[in-house]
Amino acid sequence: MRKFMRLFLFLPLCMGCALFQKTGRKKNLSNRDVTVVIAADLHFDLLPETDQYYHVVTMNHLEHSFCFPKDASLGIARQTFKKLRGVILAGDIFDKSRPEILNFYRQRYEQGSGERQIHYPVYPGLGNHDIDPAVSDKGADNLKGRAYTLHYIDSLLEKKLSRGEILNLDTSSRSYSWNIEDVHFIQGQRYAGDTTYCQSNFSWLKQDLEKYASGGNPVVYIQHYGFDKWAIDWWPQSSRDQLFDLLEQYNLAAFFVGHTHTASIEHYRGHAIYQVNNAWKDDDGNGSFAVMRIKKDALSIATCRWIDNKGHFEVVGPYENRILP
Repeated sequence: MRKFMRLFLFLPLCMGCALFQKTGRKKNLSNRDVTVVIAADLHFDLLPETDQYYHVVTMNHLEHSFCFPKDASLGIARQTFKKLRGVILAGDIFDKSRPEILNFYRQRYEQGSGERQIHYPVYPGLGNHDIDPAVSDKGADNLKGRAYTLHYIDSLLEKKLSRGEILNLDTSSRSYSWNIEDVHFIQGQRYAGDTTYCQSNFSWLKQDLEKYASGGNPVVYIQHYGFDKWAIDWWPQSSRDQLFDLLEQYNLAAFFVGHTHTASIEHYRGHAIYQVNNAWKDDDGNGSFAVMRIKKDALSIATCRWIDNKGHFEVVGPYENRILP
C-alpha cells in the first residue's frame, strides 16, 4: 500500500516535469524577462566598408542604455534591460555570394569580443538575395553562389544544434527553433512554404509547435518576406493563410519580417507584423533594427536607430506594446 501511495504521489510530479521539458514553460512566469534584437537586410557587399559595422557597435552598447517608452494605457512603464539574449537576422545577409563578402560578415557577426564584432549569439535567416544571389548573368553561377551560402549556413546551424543552442532544425528548408526561457522562437527563413530551394517547412513547423509551444508559452516567428503591398507579391496567398491557420492555434506573441527596407507595422488577419528596417543610411534616415522585450506578460517592441560609429543611438517608432494572453 505504501509503495502504491508513493507511486501515486510521484506520477503528477513526473507528468509536470515532462510538460516542462516539452513546452519550455517556467513554473514562475513572473521571472520571465527576454530581450532580443531583430535586424534585417544587412546586404554585406565588397569592401571598402562604410557604415556596416555601425549596427554591431550599437548593439554592443544597448544593455543598461536602451529604454523602451512607457505605455500608460497598458500600465507599461519606461524600462531599460540588463541583458541582451541574442541577435536574430530576418534575411538578406549578403548582397552577393563571394568568399571575401562572407569573411567580412564573419568579422562582424560571428560572436566575439572585438569592438566591431558582435558580443551575443546570432541566429541567421535567409532572404531572396541569399537564395538567389546576383553573382553574374549566368544561372549556373548563381546556383553556385546559393550553394556556397547554404554551405556556410548549414555549418553554423549544425554547430548550434550540437551545442544545444537551437532545439530543432529542418535540414531541407534550414528553418529552426530555439527557446530563451519559456519563449519559443522560430526562424522560418525566406517564407513559410517556400519550395524554391527546398521542401516546404510546413510539416516541420507543425510538429515543432506541437512539441514546444503546446503549453501556451509565447511564440515569436521570424522570416524575410512580409505583408506590405510590395512584399506580399513575393509570397503566395495560400502559404500565408496556411501559416496563420497554424500559428493561430498557439500563443503568437510577435511576428518579424524584413525585405522592404522600411520600419513599419502591418497587419494580417488581426495580427501585428513588425517590419524591420535595413542596415544603412537611406531616404528614411540612418540604419536601424528592432528591439523586443517580453517581461512577465508584457510585450514591448521599438526601433533602435544608430547615430554614429561610437554606439550612440535613438529610440524611435514604430512601437508595439501588448499584454500577452
